[in-house]
Amino acid sequence: MNRDIIDVPRLFMEGRQFNWRIDWRGQPPSEGTNGSEQVVYNRLPRFVGKPTITLPSPMIGAWRAMVVRARGRVGAYRMRMIDPVSAPETQGDWFQNWQAYQAGLYQEPRPRVACPSGAAAGATSIVVDETLAAEPIRVGAWLSYNDWPFAVVGRTGSGAETTLQVDMLRKAIPPAGMIDLFARGIFLAKSDEMGFPEYRFGEGGTATFDLVEWVNRS
Repeated sequence: MNRDIIDVPRLFMEGRQFNWRIDWRGQPPSEGTNGSEQVVYNRLPRFVGKPTITLPSPMIGAWRAMVVRARGRVGAYRMRMIDPVSAPETQGDWFQNWQAYQAGLYQEPRPRVACPSGAAAGATSIVVDETLAAEPIRVGAWLSYNDWPFAVVGRTGSGAETTLQVDMLRKAIPPAGMIDLFARGIFLAKSDEMGFPEYRFGEGGTATFDLVEWVNRS
């Protein structure tokens, strides 16, 4: 199925609540003939999330237009997987950013680090150069390469020789590939109603997602 991908700029991801996680997609446990419990995983794991964002009043219309463009479960969203663990906040003043966005001049913050030697899909460790990062990459962070998020589960070293232990690295990273510290992923809505804002006149609004990662895309 062909899907239009709606890019959701960082500007719209002012959060009230973020809960990105990995859905391992295990089947319900069953009991073996010897009484032992068996857990079966036979589908691709994926990231899921139900974040809630806040929307200042001037931005509600632009946000609603993006949701309409997605046409419910037909389209897909390129989301910034913002959370307090993965990277320090660099958003700045929302009103100045909004004015720049309307004028076509908005420059989205996109902190990244290089992976000098690259890594194979399925690798459990990668070496990155975090010399120019605002702070050391945190254990537990979500990172991504080319819109495929993965998890940092450990680290050693520092600077240009930082080794990260990782999980869910599903796509190869070429030499000198750039890894996003604000993870990005391509997600599908679980319902046609998802994302429409709730608000009162004269006040800001909120929008709640129910998202599953699009893992069978090419």
